[in-house]
Amino acid sequence: MDGNGNLQQRVDSATGAPVDSGVEAPEAGGEAAGGVAKYRLIGMVRGGDVHLDQSASVLTTARGGAELRQSASVALVSGGDTSLTTSAAVVAPALGDVHLEKSAAQWVFSAGDVRFDRGGCAAVVAPTVRVERGGIGIALARRIEVGEGGRVLLSPIGAAALGIGLGIGFGLAVAVSAAWAGRRTWKRLPRLARRA
Repeated sequence: MDGNGNLQQRVDSATGAPVDSGVEAPEAGGEAAGGVAKYRLIGMVRGGDVHLDQSASVLTTARGGAELRQSASVALVSGGDTSLTTSAAVVAPALGDVHLEKSAAQWVFSAGDVRFDRGGCAAVVAPTVRVERGGIGIALARRIEVGEGGRVLLSPIGAAALGIGLGIGFGLAVAVSAAWAGRRTWKRLPRLARRA
C-alpha cells in the first residue's frame, strides 16, 4: 500500500506481467482498498483515487478521481474526474468531469462536463456534453456539442417532445377506454336511474 492507503500492484515494464510485491490483492468477490488493481475480478473497490486496469468490479467508489482502463464496473461512483478507456460501466455518477474513450456506459450523471470520443451512452445528464465519433441516446444538458461522426438521438427538446407526445397519447387512450367501459356499464345497469 502507498502512503494514502491505496492498493498498488507493480507491473514488469518489459512483459507487462504483474510482479508479486508482497501486496495481497483481493480474490474474486473480495474487497480492495482503492488504488491500482490489475488482472482482477473484484467485488468492491473503494478509495481516494481509484485506478482499475484490466479488471472487473461490481461497485467502484472513489472519493477522488477514478480511472478505468480495459475494465468494467457495474456502478462507478466518483467524487472527482472520471476517465474510462476501452471500458464499460452501467451507472457512472461523478462530481467532476467524465471522459469516455472507446468506452460505453448506460447511464452517466455528472456535475462536470462529459466528453465522448468513439464511445456511447444510453442517457447522460450533465451541464455540457461533447460527442466525437460516438452516440448518445438521450442527452439532457444545457449545451450539447456534436462533433464529426457524433450523434445524439434525443436532445432536451426532443426528450420533452417525446414525453409530451407519450403523455397525450396515454391520456387519450385512458379517456377512450374509460368512455367505452362507462357506456358498457350503463347499458347493463337496470333502468332504475331513468325512472327517477
